[in-house]
Amino acid sequence: MASPAEIANDMAAQAAFWQKRDKHVHRACDDAARMIRAYMVGERVDGRTYGGLHKRLLDLTTSRRYAHFGITDNLDRALRTIQILDREARRS
Repeated sequence: MASPAEIANDMAAQAAFWQKRDKHVHRACDDAARMIRAYMVGERVDGRTYGGLHKRLLDLTTSRRYAHFGITDNLDRALRTIQILDREARRS
């Protein structure tokens, strides 16, 4: 499995790719990269920000519209990563 840093870098690259193609995917990828990096450096992420990104990633991964683009696997991996990092941050 990839490390959180690798997933954040992948999301940043995906955000750059999707920037002119789809604003919803671009924003979700960019926000996921920033949130993963924030968790990695120990910053506090508020529940509303986490919940909003969680919902957007979940909506995009289950949407039929994006299924054929091949982005859903990457978004799902980012979603699982922020879930794990959030759980670890709450334990601390």
